Amino acid sequence: MRIARVLPVPRGSSEEGGETAPEPIVALERDGAIYSVAVLDRLHDTAFSPERFPLASDFHARVVALGGAGLAELDDALKRGERPTEARLLPGAFLWLPPCDPDRALYVQLVPTGGAEGAEPAYRIGNARGLLGHEARVPFPAGEEEPDYELGVAAILGDDLRAATTAEADAAILGFTVIADWTARATERAMIAACLPISRARDFATQLGPVLVTVDEVGDVARLRTRARAGGHVLEGSPAGARRLPIAEAIASVSHSVELRAGDVISAGCVPGGSAAAHGRTVAWDARVELSVERLGTLAGVPVRGPERARR
Repeated sequence: MRIARVLPVPRGSSEEGGETAPEPIVALERDGAIYSVAVLDRLHDTAFSPERFPLASDFHARVVALGGAGLAELDDALKRGERPTEARLLPGAFLWLPPCDPDRALYVQLVPTGGAEGAEPAYRIGNARGLLGHEARVPFPAGEEEPDYELGVAAILGDDLRAATTAEADAAILGFTVIADWTARATERAMIAACLPISRARDFATQLGPVLVTVDEVGDVARLRTRARAGGHVLEGSPAGARRLPIAEAIASVSHSVELRAGDVISAGCVPGGSAAAHGRTVAWDARVELSVERLGTLAGVPVRGPERARR
């Protein structure tokens, strides 16, 4: 399946005649079209129609906690060609959100070290509140002059893990999505030179999406080809599994130090050649960047200058 989390717009009217804030909903993507799961549930009169199951549009409840209950049947209907127009979300009628629940997710980024065979993987805990969706404008820290991206693949967990085996970690992966770890390169160099953590150079924004693709539809994630398009240039990256340690094995290793829970986002880290800097290029402000992973889709974002800091 290809599962999205989106925010409908514009706002509708409440019974009192005012405006009511929209709520994020779960959607399914097929052949580039987006369909509201709540409307599909209602049309198919399933046990998860909003009238019967109030949490039907809650991504964490429906997709993670319930393991996507009932979604496969709806997706099968879409694949058969049953695509009701009333369930389709038209472009411009919604905003893309990251295909996870940032309020209930831990964001873990695996950090390639190039160490010896059998060495434990390094990792850092990122800022889940900074997770953005497809087509987002990405505000960089004030004063930064070298915006860059790091293209990779992220796994979203469907089960809790603690001191897990590789097999348990592999079974716990619900699906995969494209990740863009935006990086302030000048800030990063300054932090490294001062022997300080690089959090300030990365924690301001990370993009996920556009959809979560379940394991059964991805196949062998290690073989998926990657590519970036930025500033009119197409930059080829390595396959998603080019790193030395398979993602399931790395997740299992992390689970011996950090308790991982269903809904957590685990980034496999930047693929070799997955940044502009790796190709000796730079990224321009306000220029659209498209990051693609075979079978997972294309994630687009626009780096913009962030607001200046207020003087103390």
